[in-house]
Amino acid sequence: MNIIFHYLDDMLFFVCVALPFVFVWRFSRWRKRGFKLKESLHELGIFLLVLVLIGLFSQTIIPRYGLMQPSLTNVNLDLFRVIKETYNAIKYLGFWQPFYINFLGNIILFMPIGFLLPLLSRRMEDFPYTVVIGLLVSLFIEIMQLPQNRSSDVDDLWLNTLGTLLGYICYLVINRKYPSFTLAFKKMKE
Repeated sequence: MNIIFHYLDDMLFFVCVALPFVFVWRFSRWRKRGFKLKESLHELGIFLLVLVLIGLFSQTIIPRYGLMQPSLTNVNLDLFRVIKETYNAIKYLGFWQPFYINFLGNIILFMPIGFLLPLLSRRMEDFPYTVVIGLLVSLFIEIMQLPQNRSSDVDDLWLNTLGTLLGYICYLVINRKYPSFTLAFKKMKE
């Protein structure tokens, strides 16, 4: 569990550093449009989405140990290998860290994307759009990790996309129960 707190602490650092810059950027954009009160929740949602992406990218794209020569040894193209390795780590070693990082981490980090995109945009309310955006963000991260001292993993793609899908399902449930809440976050003219 300490590794998870380390990731969260590191992520929080980057989010806090970016916070004033994101605030000034979004505040100036809102000011240019005339500070319409009905857009305040939409602006808050965009602000939150940008901070989520900064936190996500801080843990996945920013180089940790310097750049290295791209190597195919850092690439896993064996679909579902993570399931087998995680199962073996838990069963034979009692080691739960791969489950927390590989499964829960990859899924949970992408749930806000699946929730916030349709919350903020009517265009993203249709099923395939939000999930495809989550897949593309995940693919971007995996490609950006190739020249780093990190591994790129095909399993991360489906786990991140699953997280986006679960976030989208959460949006659908909340939208069905509280449509006025979700409507308040939409930009009036799209």
